[in-house]
Amino acid sequence: MKCIINGKIITENGVLENKAIVFDKKIIDICENQGIPKNAEIIDAKGNFVCPGFISIHIHGVNGCDTEDGNVDDLNKMSNYLLTTGVTSWCPSLATVEENRIEKILNAVREAKGQNNGAKIIGLHLEGIFLSKVKRGAHREDWLQLPKAELVINNKDIIKLTICAPELDGAIDFIKAVTKEGVRVALGHSNATYEQTKAGINAGATDTTHLFNATSPLSHREPGLPGAVLTDDRIYTELICDKFHIHPALYDMVYNLKKDKLILITDSIRPAGMPDGVYEQGGFTVTKKGVECKLPDGTIAGSVIDLNTGINNVVKNSSIPLHEVIKAASLNPATMLGINDTVGSLKKGKCADIVIADTDFNIIRVFKDGK
Repeated sequence: MKCIINGKIITENGVLENKAIVFDKKIIDICENQGIPKNAEIIDAKGNFVCPGFISIHIHGVNGCDTEDGNVDDLNKMSNYLLTTGVTSWCPSLATVEENRIEKILNAVREAKGQNNGAKIIGLHLEGIFLSKVKRGAHREDWLQLPKAELVINNKDIIKLTICAPELDGAIDFIKAVTKEGVRVALGHSNATYEQTKAGINAGATDTTHLFNATSPLSHREPGLPGAVLTDDRIYTELICDKFHIHPALYDMVYNLKKDKLILITDSIRPAGMPDGVYEQGGFTVTKKGVECKLPDGTIAGSVIDLNTGINNVVKNSSIPLHEVIKAASLNPATMLGINDTVGSLKKGKCADIVIADTDFNIIRVFKDGK
C-alpha cells in the first residue's frame, strides 16, 4: 500500500490540497492526512500536481517507431516511452496503409496489448483508409477506399476507434453498423458540409478527429464540419495542442463550446522525440523542424510533441480551469471510449494510474496500476 502526501490532487471536480491519496493496484481513498494507514509507504509530492494518468487516443509514433510498422517490440518501446510522459493508457493510431498490411499490424497491436509493457494499450485507432481525398492531409490517395464495415467489425476486439469522412458513399450506413458493434467512430479528414456532418453525428459518430485540421472550413454561410461539431453536445472534439496546428487563441473558444467533450491529443508521428531531420512516414518523406513536421509540398504531416507538453501549452495559454484541462487528457477520452469506469480520474475503486508533475508538467513520477 502506498500513500502520496503534500500534493495538489487534481480530481474531476477541482484541486484538493492538504489531502492524501492512498492506493495499491487501485485507489483506496483520498483522505485527511490523519487518516493515512500506518503501514503505507509514504511518497512526498513536495507540493507538485498529482494527476490521473493521461490517456492518449491519437498517436501514431514516437522515437523513430510507428504503429504502421506492425512491430511488437516497437509498440512496447512506444508504450514504455509514453509512461515517461505521464501517459498510462493509449490507442496506437494507424494511418493509411495498403490493405494487405492491416492484418499484420492488428495482430502486432493485439500481442503488444497482451504483453502489457509500459502504458496500457486500449486498442487500435484506425485513422486511415476511409478518408476524403480532398482532405486526406498526409495520407496516400492511392491507398484510400470507401467505408467497409466488415473490416472494422471483424476486428472489433482490437479496433476501438475508427475515422470516417461522413460525405463518402456508404459512410452513414458504415457509421451505424460499426457503432452498433461497439466501435467508436470519429468524423475527420473530411470536406463535409454542415448537413453531412450532422448526418454522421445522427448516425452515431462520437468523436471529431483533430478539429480544424484536414476538415472543411468554418464559414458564416457554410459552417461545415467545425460548425456542426462545435454546436452539437453529443460529439467529442479532439485538439492537437502543439501551438502550431491550432492557434492557442482558440483553446478557450473550443472549451467554452465543448466543455467535457474536449479531448487533447498529440497526433505525433515517428520523428517525435527525434532530432530535426528527414524521415519516412506513411509512404512519404517528412521533414521535422522544431514543432513542425511537413511533406515536401508543405502539407502538415502530424505533430512531434508529447501529451504532457500539450497539456502545459493549454494551461499556459488559456483560462480553462486546471482540472478541466487534465480531464481533457484523461477522463474525457476515457468516457468517449467507454472505459471511464476503470481509468481516467482519481476516484476510489479506479486503477491507480497516477502522475506526479511539476507546474510545467514535467513528469516526476508515474504509477501504473499502483506500480
